[in-house]
Amino acid sequence: MKRKRIQIHKLLRRRSNRLFVFIFLSGFIGIFHLLSSTPVEGAEAVASEQENQAQPDTSDSPALTEKQVIEFALSNSRKLESLSTSQEIAEHRYHASGLIRNPELRLTEISNRYLTDEFDELETGLRWRLPRLGELGEEKQQGRVRFWERKVDKIRYGQRLVARVRKNYATVLMYDQLAEIARQRVLKEDQRIRIIEKLVDLGSRSVVYFTKAKMWHADSKNDLARALQQQDLARRQLARRSGISENAKLLKNELPEVTQELNDLIELANQNRPEIELVQQRIELAVKQNNLERFKLIPWPTFFELSYHKEKKRANDWAELKVGINLPIFNWNLGNIKATNLAVKKKEDESDAIYESIEEEVRSAFIIYKDLLLDWKNFEVNARELISNAEQIINNAKLHETLMPDEVFEMELTILDTQKLLVEKRRDLAHALIELYFAIGIENHEQLGN
Repeated sequence: MKRKRIQIHKLLRRRSNRLFVFIFLSGFIGIFHLLSSTPVEGAEAVASEQENQAQPDTSDSPALTEKQVIEFALSNSRKLESLSTSQEIAEHRYHASGLIRNPELRLTEISNRYLTDEFDELETGLRWRLPRLGELGEEKQQGRVRFWERKVDKIRYGQRLVARVRKNYATVLMYDQLAEIARQRVLKEDQRIRIIEKLVDLGSRSVVYFTKAKMWHADSKNDLARALQQQDLARRQLARRSGISENAKLLKNELPEVTQELNDLIELANQNRPEIELVQQRIELAVKQNNLERFKLIPWPTFFELSYHKEKKRANDWAELKVGINLPIFNWNLGNIKATNLAVKKKEDESDAIYESIEEEVRSAFIIYKDLLLDWKNFEVNARELISNAEQIINNAKLHETLMPDEVFEMELTILDTQKLLVEKRRDLAHALIELYFAIGIENHEQLGN
C-alpha cells in the first residue's frame, strides 16, 4: 500500500512538471508571436502624441532638391538684394569717375549801368581747369576699389548664405531620420515592457529587468520629444532662410568626395576668392596715389581760359588767353610722398597676409573634412556589417527561439542606435564638406572641376 502511494506521488509530480513545461513553452510561444506581430495600440498612441509638431509633408506635392532650396533662398534674401544694389551703385559711380571736367563759362564786367547809362565793356570766356598729373587715374582707381569692396561683400555673403542653407538642409534631413528612428525606438521599448512583464510572470526575469525596461521606455519617449522639437526648429530655420514651407518634402542628396590634393585646392581658392582681386586693386590704388604725390613736384598748368573782350572805346579783342601754372617752390610734398611709399608697402604686405589667411582656411577645412571622411567610410562599412549580422541573429532567434525575447529587442535597439550614429556622422561630414567649399570660394562640387 505504501509502495502504491509512492508510485502515485511520483506520477503526479511528473504530470505537474509536464504541465509547468507546457505552460512555460506556451508563454514563450505567445511572446515570440508578439514579437512578430504588429506594434501594440498603446505604443502607437505614445508615438502619435508627438505628431502636433511640424512634420514632413506626406501629400503628393513634389519633393524639393537642395539646388531648388538654394535658388529660393538666393531669390528671397533681402540682404543679398541690398548688397547687389550697393554693388550696382558703386559700379555706376566707378564708370562716372575719372572723367575730364567740363569747362566753365565766365562772364565779367557785367553792371546795371548798361540799363541806365551807356554800354562800357563786356568780357566772356571759357575756362577749363586742367586736372593734375595722375589725378584722373587715381580717381578712377578709387571708384574701382569701392566697386570691388561692394562686390566682395556681395559674393562672400552669397556664398555664406548658400553654405548656411546647405547646412540647414543637411540638418533637416538628419532630424527627419532621427525622429523616425526615435519613433521606432519608442515602439520597441513599449513592446519590450510588455514582453518582460510576461517573462516576470513566468519567472524567467526578475522585477529588476521590468524596472529597467520602464526607465528605458521613459528615456525613449524623452528622446522622441527632443528629436521632434529639434526637427521642428531645423525646419523653421530652413523655411525662414529659403522661404519654403516648413513641412516641405526634401530629397536626400548624395555626398560627393573631394579627391584633389591640398595644394590644388589652395591654388583653386586663390583663383576663386574675390578678396585676392580686391587687394590687387588696393595695391594699384596705393601706387597711383604715390605717383600723384610725386607729380605735384612738377610745374603744371592749373587752368586755361580763352575769352572775348568787347570795349566801347577800343577795338574788340578776340583772342585773350589766360593760363595758370602751379609752381612747387615752397612745398615739396615730401611727407605725403613718404606716406604713400609706406602705403604701397603696406598693401603688398596685406596681399601676402590675404594669401596666407586663405591658405590657412583651406588647410583647416581640408583637415577636418578628411578626418570626418575617413571616420564616415570606416564606420559605414562596420555599421552595415553589424546591422546585417544583427538582422540575421534576430531572424534566427524568432524562428528557432535561440534568444530570450527581451534579448531580441536588445538586438533591434542596437540596430536603431547604429542607424542613429550613421545619420549623425553623415550630417557632420556634410557640414565639413560645405565649409571646405566656402573656404575655397565655390558653391557646389561642379566648380571643383573634377
